[in-house]
Amino acid sequence: TAAATLLAGCDTVNSLANGVTNPMTPEQSRSQVVDAATDVSHLIAKPVKSANFSRSACNDQGEAPFRGIVTIFYQPPADPQAAEAAFDDMTQRLRGGGWAADSDFKSHATTLKKGGVNSVLTPADASVAVVMVTLYGECRDMTTTKAARGDIEHLQLGIN
Repeated sequence: TAAATLLAGCDTVNSLANGVTNPMTPEQSRSQVVDAATDVSHLIAKPVKSANFSRSACNDQGEAPFRGIVTIFYQPPADPQAAEAAFDDMTQRLRGGGWAADSDFKSHATTLKKGGVNSVLTPADASVAVVMVTLYGECRDMTTTKAARGDIEHLQLGIN
């Protein structure tokens, strides 16, 4: 182990010390969730009300590692029964596009996973007046800091 550590260099030692064995750059972290959001918006194929990108620390201290997050808002049907059917349709479209239900991400809402990205579909029931899909990237951005995480960025995704 000592020889491998010497050969790999300080960056590897630092990332291993923080529990991240394969760090991402901030750009890679952003691309991971924005690409996933593009996939989701094409699969769901409904008008996007709005979409936002942000970075979030993966701990309560606001320290690295950070991850990218995209939240996509959809206008739900006015009728609760139609909303429930539309929500089920969105879920099935994502599953048909390779988003699997084997996510280890814990939520009370429907959670699907594709690659390293978890998608959380809200609401879990049709009585809530908003439908959103929140995409959480992997906690592998060791470069971003609390001070440098930036503001919320508005995105243009597919169908508007």
